[in-house]
Amino acid sequence: MSWLPLLRISPSSCRCRPWEACWPSEAEWVSFNESIGGNLVNLRPVGYVCHDPTFDPVACNTLRSLELDSGWRASQPGALQHWLWESGQTENQTCPAGSPREMPCGQGRISLYSATVTSATHVQRAVAFAKKHNIRLVIKNTGHDGSGRSASPDSLQIHTHLLNRIEYHSNFLANGSAGGSGPAVTIGAGVMHGDLYARGARDGFIVVGGECPTVGAAGGFLTGGGVSSFLSNLRGLAVDNVLEFQVVTSEGELTTANHYRNQALFWALRGGGGGTFGVITQVSLRVYPDDPAVVSTASITGRRTNELFWKEGVVGLLATLRALNRENIPGQLILKPSSARAMEAMLTLYFLNTTVPSDGKGRVLQHLTPLNGSGLHYSLSSMFQAKVSSELRMTPDRNPDDYGILQGSVLVSNELFNSPNGLFQLADTFAKVPMRAGDILFTSNLGGRVASVKDIADTAMHPAWRSSAQLVNFVRTVEPTIDGKKSALNELRNTQMPILYSLDPSHRVSYLNLGDPNERDFQRVYWGKNYDRLYRVKQDVDKDGLFITRLGVGSEDWDEDGMCRKARSLFSHIQQVLLSSTKKLTMYISLAQ
Repeated sequence: MSWLPLLRISPSSCRCRPWEACWPSEAEWVSFNESIGGNLVNLRPVGYVCHDPTFDPVACNTLRSLELDSGWRASQPGALQHWLWESGQTENQTCPAGSPREMPCGQGRISLYSATVTSATHVQRAVAFAKKHNIRLVIKNTGHDGSGRSASPDSLQIHTHLLNRIEYHSNFLANGSAGGSGPAVTIGAGVMHGDLYARGARDGFIVVGGECPTVGAAGGFLTGGGVSSFLSNLRGLAVDNVLEFQVVTSEGELTTANHYRNQALFWALRGGGGGTFGVITQVSLRVYPDDPAVVSTASITGRRTNELFWKEGVVGLLATLRALNRENIPGQLILKPSSARAMEAMLTLYFLNTTVPSDGKGRVLQHLTPLNGSGLHYSLSSMFQAKVSSELRMTPDRNPDDYGILQGSVLVSNELFNSPNGLFQLADTFAKVPMRAGDILFTSNLGGRVASVKDIADTAMHPAWRSSAQLVNFVRTVEPTIDGKKSALNELRNTQMPILYSLDPSHRVSYLNLGDPNERDFQRVYWGKNYDRLYRVKQDVDKDGLFITRLGVGSEDWDEDGMCRKARSLFSHIQQVLLSSTKKLTMYISLAQ
């Protein structure tokens, strides 16, 4: 009879909801709050102060002055960066500050509670509480995720934003290593790129990071791969530069993952996506000198319907990018509507360890000479930056308006980019993408170091990243209404992404961090042949599915909100539990004999 508990199948097919008897009592919430230093917050969407019956004129005016501030939104557990993923699917599931006061404030996808943790111990206790009570768990730092992974209805949020330690190491020694790994920095899970760049500028180092200063440096950006439009070509992807993670597992254990400890988990965390394998509390990253650079920019404006703009202008800028890439000069092409009928194409190039602006300008100019007889006018400028980090910190940290954004992306293979007709094919595809005011299409430089480390960078990234020249990213604005949200999602899925995927059909790969949030084939386009291995790691470290995110590893076993297991998945899960219990039973019988 003592063997019978081994056969109990404890995981429920659905998470516990607030109206169910399994939901923690008030006393249990109070006890949990005390266990994390009083840092439990009962969440409402930040816009609630602008709506009856909780309308507060002073607080509402303050909110409206801050709501476009990206840094402020990052600090608020009740906010994401854009309203799009705060809202549900109907008008009564939204809470925009600018809507009429009498309009009800709906909770939408905002968590019910937030554990605003200040230590790894707090994270452990939050994970243990969610697991014990079978509560949907989400992880949020800044709320930049473009697919809504850091929010979910009826959930407990772990807000990592206050884990903001930054420590520089002249020669980092990984746990279990016999020797140092060279200069590195250890950062808490809440550190944002802007703060890390500022610290690096002070101490003379830089990390491979993004261009937005309020994006977190240790969470979804990093675990999704971590593309730097300018530094990846020279330094690799961010995941290629991870030396060690500290992570809280689904069992509530604080563990280390690196090349010497928990290697399977270390592999999965480097490219397998955020919020999926555990809660990262800190990470150690390889750093590089914060070198001087000359930044040169060439731009062309033309009518959207003018073939000359695309076939001469855009192709000319792409040819310049390709030529200078071959000289290890990274760059980025940006396309955006400048008016209802006009487009602007802008190419920015980074000449590291160059100090004279005219040197960079001259090198760009020699590649633009074919445009001189085309009838297109271009402008060219260069500026000197004493440190690369200065340029990366120049991006404004305010959203221009209250519109949301959707994103999509596709990799461009080396084969296509370097083929005789490849640049014309790129320009022709770009011209077909429907764009409106506020939309943007831009490239991120790959190749170089991203490709050269393919035999030594054993990460979970789709193998095609190592044979790609560029990442093409599309950002689409979304008007702040439910109808606008639905229309934008449909257009992205049915029009814009099919056009982008047609660019290089045999190379159908996308970037997890800038992917279509409704991607149907996410396993293949994000991870390719690595997905099966990722799924096995997921089952090993989180067999009950405590950590589930939209389009994340293992999410196909759950409904869209990660609340209930799908029937087929539940049957498979029961089989696994029974098989595991049978093995234990056999072992005990053997020991008894």
